[in-house]
Amino acid sequence: MATSQELSAFLAWAEENEILWDKTAIEIKEGKHGLGVYAKKSLHAGSEVIQVPKAIVLSVETTGIANLLQDEEIEGYIGLTIGCMYELARGSQSPWFPYLALVTKRPPQMATALPEEKRQMMKFCEAYQDIEADIKDMQEDYEGIVVPFLEKNTDVFTDDMRSKFFSLEAFKTMTGIVSSRSMDVDNFHISALVPFADFVNHSPTPNSDYLTHEDVCEICGALACEHMEDEDEDEDMDSDMEDDGEAPELAGSEEEDGEPPMLAENKDNIAKKSSKSIKEAESDDDKEMGDEEWEDEDDDDDEEEINDTCDIILDDDVEKGEEITRHYGPYPNKVLLSKYGFAVEDNPHDTVTIQLEMVRQTAEKILKNEKLVEERIQWFLETEDAFIGEDGDEEEGGCCGGGDHDHDHGHGQDHGHKHEANDHQHSSEGDCCAPKSKKSGPKSEKSDDEEEEEEDEDMEEDEPEEDFPRDIMYMMHDGSVDDRLLMLLNVLFMEKSRFEKAREDMDMAMEYFNDIFVRREKEEHGDDEDSEMESEDEDAGERPAKPELKPRDAEGKRVRKAVLEAILALVRIRADAFGVSDKTTAEQDLAKLKKAKLTGALYYGGLCVHGEKQILQHALQGHGHFLAELQK
Repeated sequence: MATSQELSAFLAWAEENEILWDKTAIEIKEGKHGLGVYAKKSLHAGSEVIQVPKAIVLSVETTGIANLLQDEEIEGYIGLTIGCMYELARGSQSPWFPYLALVTKRPPQMATALPEEKRQMMKFCEAYQDIEADIKDMQEDYEGIVVPFLEKNTDVFTDDMRSKFFSLEAFKTMTGIVSSRSMDVDNFHISALVPFADFVNHSPTPNSDYLTHEDVCEICGALACEHMEDEDEDEDMDSDMEDDGEAPELAGSEEEDGEPPMLAENKDNIAKKSSKSIKEAESDDDKEMGDEEWEDEDDDDDEEEINDTCDIILDDDVEKGEEITRHYGPYPNKVLLSKYGFAVEDNPHDTVTIQLEMVRQTAEKILKNEKLVEERIQWFLETEDAFIGEDGDEEEGGCCGGGDHDHDHGHGQDHGHKHEANDHQHSSEGDCCAPKSKKSGPKSEKSDDEEEEEEDEDMEEDEPEEDFPRDIMYMMHDGSVDDRLLMLLNVLFMEKSRFEKAREDMDMAMEYFNDIFVRREKEEHGDDEDSEMESEDEDAGERPAKPELKPRDAEGKRVRKAVLEAILALVRIRADAFGVSDKTTAEQDLAKLKKAKLTGALYYGGLCVHGEKQILQHALQGHGHFLAELQK
C-alpha cells in the first residue's frame, strides 16, 4: 500500500512538472479500489479537473532508452514495459522516479499472478484461456525479446541492474502496471503512462471523460512543425484551405461548450478542444476584429493558445466526497480482468463465444449430411458481406433488426475476443444487413489524375478486410444470439428449394433474412420497442411502417424449430460444463460468490465465471420458451 510520504512526493513532483489540478477541489486518496481521485467539494459538469502536459507522459518515445528501442524496432506494450523498467532502475536519476515509486508500491492484482490451482476455478470460462495465453506470451516475450535486448546493450544494463530490476517476475509485474495504467495519447506517443490522470478509476457509470489532441506530428509529436508542413504540401490545395484554422481533433467524445470553473489559467481549453475552429472559441471582442487583423495574427497565436495536454473533464456534476471516474471502454469482463485486473457485476458487454466448428458439428448431427452443411457454410461465409452494410448505411434499409444483436464487425462493440500475442491488445456497438448499394449514372468527364486516383481508391476498396474473426460468433449478455449466428443457422436449415433461390436471387435472400430479424425483434421485445420509438419520434415526422408479419407457414415453422433446437444444443455444450440449466439462477450463484469472501483477481475471476453462466442460463430459458411457444 502506498504511504502518505510517497503520495506527497508524487504530488510535489506533479506540481513541479506543471500537471495542473485545483488542490481545493480534488485529491488522490485510498478508496475501495486502491488510489483514486475524489472531489473535495461540489463540482460542476464541464470542469477541467486534471491537465497533464504531454511532455511528462512516459512512452517509448520519452524514455531514456528510446533510441535503443527504436534501433531494435521494439514497440507497443513490450517497448513501454522495458522503458518503464529502465526508468525504475535509474532510481532518483529518472525524471519519473516519484511517480514510478508510487505506482510500483502496490501493483495491480493481475489474474496472471494467481497460482495455477486457483486459476483452475475459471477453467471452463473464456477468461481462463486469455489468462493462460497472457502467461505464455509474457514468458515468450521475456525470453525472445527482453533478454536478447539486455544482452545486446550491456553498457547500459549492468549485471547488477539486470539482477535487481529485470528478472522475469519484475517483467510480469511491470507488464501488469503498463497494461492497467497505459492510456492512448496521440499518434506520436501512441500508448503511454499519463501521471495523475491514470489514477482516475473505471466505472460503468462514469462522471468524467478523458480528452487529448490525437492529431500531432508522427515524427516529433508537435501540434505543428516542418514535418507536417511538408506533408501538407503534398495534399490537395482545396483540402488545405478547408482545414486552415481548425483545432486538432480529440480522441474522445465531444464536450458541451462552456468554461470550467477550475484551472482558471486554462479556462479556454474545453472550447479549443472541440471541433470548432480557434476563431469560434474567441471572445466577442475578438470576433469584432476585421479580416485583415485575423490574417495578421494567423496561426502563430493558434499554436500558443492550444495546450497540448491530456485532460480529465467532468461530464456530470460531482458531489463532495464522490469519486471521479471514467469509462475504460465497452469491454467484457474477460478483457477487463486480463488487461486491467478487475471485473464488474452484470457487465452488459459480456458474451459467450460460439465457434464455427461447434455450429458445423451441431448441424451435422441434426441434418446427417456433411456435404450439405459444408456447402451452405461456405456460401454463407462467401456472401455474408453482401448482407452487412457499412456504418451509417441506415437510410438504405437492410435486413438486420439492430438492437443488441451486433455483428462484431468492428462497429464499435469491442468484445475483446481476439488475443494479440505481440502487442497485448484485446480486440474489442440499425439496420446493418443491407446489401451494399451499387448505383450507376452518367459519368462526368474527369482528368487523367482524377481517374487514376479513383482507380487507386477502387483497388483499396477491393482488398479484403479481415477486421473480425469469421470463425467466431457470440451469445449476447441477454442470452440472444448475434446476427451472424442467426443468419448462418437459417441458411443451414433452409429448405433446399429456398436455398437454391437465395443463391440465385440476392434480393429474395435479403427479404428472407429481413423477415427473420423482424420476427426476432417482435419475439424478444414485443410491442414495447415500437411504442418507445413512436413516443420519442412523435415530433420528428412519421417513421416508415414496418412490414406486416404473416403467420409462419409449415415451412417457416420447420426451419424455426430446427434453428431453436440447434441454438439450445450449442448452449448446452457450454452449459453442461458449468452445471447450468434453465432451473438454476444467476442470483444464487452471485450470492454464493460474495459469501465466499474472495478478494482481488480471484473474486473478479469468479465474476467472469458468473457472467458466462448467467448468459447461458438466459439463453436456455429464452430459447426454450420460444420453442415451447412455437410448438403450441
